[in-house]
Amino acid sequence: MAAMMNMTNLLNGKDSRWLQLEVCREYQRNKCSRPDTECKFAHPPANVEVQNGRVTACYDSIKVRLISG
Repeated sequence: MAAMMNMTNLLNGKDSRWLQLEVCREYQRNKCSRPDTECKFAHPPANVEVQNGRVTACYDSIKVRLISG
């Protein structure tokens, strides 16, 4: 039953955990040598809130990367 509830929440867009990305630890120390387009971790701008080393991505930004990538 719990698995069905989780799936329902995910499909309804209420569970945003799947939109969370880990922030690059090297980037947080200003030491990442990769451009944000090549690093597998997030490189958020200063105005984006980082919580527990993660950021929540905008679905539309992910969709654009998937289509163009």
